[in-house]
Amino acid sequence: MNEFMTDEEYERCFIDFWGIRSKIAHLLLDYGLQSGSTVLDVPSGHGLFGYEIAKIIKKGEIHAVGLLSDLGTFRQFFGRLKGPEKEYLKLMSYYVADATDLPFQSGKFDFVVNFLGLEDVNMTRGIAGVRKSISEFVRVLKSNGIILITVCLEGNKPDQVLAKEITEYMGINARFYSRDFYYSELQKSAVKIVCEKWIHTYRKMTAAQAKEELQFACEEAPRIFKKFNVSAVPFDDLWQKFGERIEKHGMAYYSDLCIMVGRK
Repeated sequence: MNEFMTDEEYERCFIDFWGIRSKIAHLLLDYGLQSGSTVLDVPSGHGLFGYEIAKIIKKGEIHAVGLLSDLGTFRQFFGRLKGPEKEYLKLMSYYVADATDLPFQSGKFDFVVNFLGLEDVNMTRGIAGVRKSISEFVRVLKSNGIILITVCLEGNKPDQVLAKEITEYMGINARFYSRDFYYSELQKSAVKIVCEKWIHTYRKMTAAQAKEELQFACEEAPRIFKKFNVSAVPFDDLWQKFGERIEKHGMAYYSDLCIMVGRK
């Protein structure tokens, strides 16, 4: 059963994410992650997952790929780090590029990883873009290399059903597909699934938190992703349709995460 976040928790959840990025990064140690590894984090967003991997390997290369808007946030956030924490940034290089057309040679990376970024690929490039991105992930991966993908597949509690319905209704198309969809796409590229793991945040937003989150998405996503023709329904329409149920049940916040690990 998901619990409501406190306001303090909500303010920090995107950055901290309950330490889950670190937990998933450490999972890679079971599949050969070590000092000197070459890792691609794509789409990387603000680079937070790649940074957790950098803290583990201490030496090596972390290549992060994202949009121009992400690069600015990456520089702003990591620019505030000091001391030993800043040292890990020396391992990281950030590229503004399209996940469907990666600017790297084939077979370059020991690991290709992703934390919840495929919903943004779907928002900007649709399902065809998700398929092409996965194909690109595998192309740039070395033979016998490891690919790790994390997606959110909400369950059937009232707050989770609400989250799925709202995602469909909102119109920005930032969504995930079924577990079987990702399995199928990986297998098409001759990737063998070697591990599936689930992690749960057990968290949901209060009505006030959900209102802030959804209003931002409806109003800002079309502006931020204007070049990709992203659009959204008016926030007032969305709240009129779902607000009463959100008041009653809350709205799940990435509560069920599925981690898929495959070997090329």
